[in-house]
Amino acid sequence: MKAKRVSLLLIFFSMAIILMGKPDQSEAGEKEFVGTYFTIGDEDEIPTPVIVQIRKDGTYLTVFGIQNTTLAGIVFTDDVGIWEKTGKNKIKAQTFSISALPPTESSSGEVVGNCIADHTITFTNNFQEINLTVSGKCYAPDVNPVDPGDAPVTAEFSGSFQGKRLNIP
Repeated sequence: MKAKRVSLLLIFFSMAIILMGKPDQSEAGEKEFVGTYFTIGDEDEIPTPVIVQIRKDGTYLTVFGIQNTTLAGIVFTDDVGIWEKTGKNKIKAQTFSISALPPTESSSGEVVGNCIADHTITFTNNFQEINLTVSGKCYAPDVNPVDPGDAPVTAEFSGSFQGKRLNIP
């Protein structure tokens, strides 16, 4: 019975995510911008590979190649957010991520921050290459980064990346 409830919850949440598209996305914009890109650049002067996925429903994801290593002693999760078209060859995105101390023999790790980032993505005319800039702020684990109020910023970051679209051969 418990497995059935879990399965029903997973189906419900999956459907909710699928149905939560951005209604202002044009069909043409969806087809031009949607895709997966492999980028290499730097975040705070550290060479970083990042996979960027732009989905038709308005979801924007990044997978960082440094997530299994430490950047100043902190491990970052992937970014998850939304995007919208801002020009013929340009979109903006806003994402969330969580930073944590890496696990050790005596600790399973600890969340140390909630982060929010703004991305600007510019495409070449054929949408096969991108230039991406990102900047963001992190707050304490008990602070909602969307509405931090007067909570202090615990870390800031920025970077720029260039990449190419993944195409089926």
